[in-house]
Amino acid sequence: MRLAAVAIVVVGIVGIVAYDHYDKKTNFLRVDARIAAINEQCYLEKVERGVMTKTTSTSDMVRCEVAEMLKREHPKWQGYDVKHKIEVRVVYVSPVDNATHTSSLQMSAFPNGKPLRPGEVFPVLASKSKPDKARMI
Repeated sequence: MRLAAVAIVVVGIVGIVAYDHYDKKTNFLRVDARIAAINEQCYLEKVERGVMTKTTSTSDMVRCEVAEMLKREHPKWQGYDVKHKIEVRVVYVSPVDNATHTSSLQMSAFPNGKPLRPGEVFPVLASKSKPDKARMI
């Protein structure tokens, strides 16, 4: 019975990954976008696992330097992990109408661990049918 449940979950995950890959190949085209703005904020998170429960505690969004300092120095926040919420606004030329569009992408970490800067060129996937829709590669 357990093996059947695990098999169903695995098949479901494989199906989702396969559909995502198909969707990216069929409905999106890789284009170069210029980074217009970056908004990086952080929060502190702690996950406590019990026998049958899992409790997640988080802080409000703060500047990343403040989150790092709180984690190091404030007794209430020691043992918490610093999590990033990065919003990258990009400007790109859509393959649908060859016009310039802006899109916002959400990340939890910078690609390849390197911070991005406004003005840099960043590859994104632009929709082949909706001019204002883009997603991460």
